Amino acid sequence: MKKGTNKSKWILITVSMIVLAIGAYFFTDSSEDKLALKTDSSPMRKAKAVDLEEFPLQWREVDTYEQVNDFYEDRIHGLSLARERGLTVRPQESTPIPDKDGRMQINEVWHSGPTIHVLYSIDLSALTRKDSDDEETKYLVQPPSVEGINIESMNGNDQQSFQQHSQPLHPRDTVVFENRVYGLIQLPPITEKWGYNFDPHNIKDYDKEFLTSFSLRINHRTIETKGMPVRYFHDKDGHVLQSYTTDEVYTDDLVTVEPTSVNIGVASSYVKMKIKAEGKEIGQSVHALIKTGEESEHPVRLYLNETEEENVYDAWFQPPSEPLTEAVSLELRSLQIHDDTPYSFTVDMTQFKDHSNESVVLNEKVGEAHNTDIILEQVDSFSGTNMNLQLKYEPHEADQEEKLVGAQLAPMNSLEEEREKFIEVVTNEGETTEANIWGHDNRGDIHFQSPALRNAKEITVTVNKMVYAHRLGYTFDLNK
Repeated sequence: MKKGTNKSKWILITVSMIVLAIGAYFFTDSSEDKLALKTDSSPMRKAKAVDLEEFPLQWREVDTYEQVNDFYEDRIHGLSLARERGLTVRPQESTPIPDKDGRMQINEVWHSGPTIHVLYSIDLSALTRKDSDDEETKYLVQPPSVEGINIESMNGNDQQSFQQHSQPLHPRDTVVFENRVYGLIQLPPITEKWGYNFDPHNIKDYDKEFLTSFSLRINHRTIETKGMPVRYFHDKDGHVLQSYTTDEVYTDDLVTVEPTSVNIGVASSYVKMKIKAEGKEIGQSVHALIKTGEESEHPVRLYLNETEEENVYDAWFQPPSEPLTEAVSLELRSLQIHDDTPYSFTVDMTQFKDHSNESVVLNEKVGEAHNTDIILEQVDSFSGTNMNLQLKYEPHEADQEEKLVGAQLAPMNSLEEEREKFIEVVTNEGETTEANIWGHDNRGDIHFQSPALRNAKEITVTVNKMVYAHRLGYTFDLNK
């Protein structure tokens, strides 16, 4: 063989090896280890080694990435099924954490409809003080936290930030695997008016890429990461598992209820139904059961949302955790209805002698309606200006037709100023503040704040509306 031919052969072999190497690895913009190409959500690169035992924070360490996935699937209802159906996106985008020896990575995103789940990881090496040679001060004592997430379109429009009120990477909310701490953040869905007070009907199919950055709190300092391009994808039809209909109608001397469709989904399900209650205002929810042919029962709380059709409501609920069989029925147990009759009671403020946090157990009957006793169970005072009143509703009989319940009076997606107008609190000196009540079944909580409470000897609380549950007790057979 000629010498030139042999030389050419080795050049070709060398070039081939380089091409293969590039195909198998690519590098970050820092001096970190190589990033291996991956098709799943497992780590793309090797994180810098850190001695986890030196951290004062007792994070739970797992041995395999499958255990990381188990951690997420235990915490996020339907994630396993969403992964099977190809509804999640694995952007595998990472960014350096400024002034820190490590990176943050977005591993997976699931736009489930009601919620966007962002699964991320942070190198443990980024959570040390790289400027400290003292081993005792090198590792963080306080858990780092995610203070917010900023999402903006690639062309600079449609910018939106969501503050998380400093969500700590607490050991109970995270796991550690191969020198990374894994956590998650949950956001409202992408709608035309993006925010937490969203209408479920405005959740549409979606497929768009946004620059996504984080505000991190590490060692008492807020750090802003650079934006990472992340695809936010939502397929409404892909999230539907089963659809059912029924032609049955329930009616009594007060209400008429007609479910028209039931959709069981991966992350959320809903019942669409017509409800009429002559001369009455429908409340917030319906107690119900989804039942299968094997007589397994799945209790659900149907929160009612008005639609554009008159007397037609959508009620959203979390789907059962196990697949449903062919034979499925829907039992409607009770419907909440508003009653415009008010009730009032007083609270003796002299029992709170200073402005510290105090609780007083009373168990006093303060009213009665719809064959239900209203019990003021406990009063909690916080710093003399904030109070919480715990009410208990005790029906006279276990299975009576109507009973008072501790339900919220304002719509679930209402603004705070709309919620605080159903309850009035007046001090003995005439100072007035507004409050709201929320709860369920036999429990309700009234919370309010006012500086005037510090000097009050007595307050009078007036609830301008009450909510009672009207018993239905009817089962609808569902057809696919």
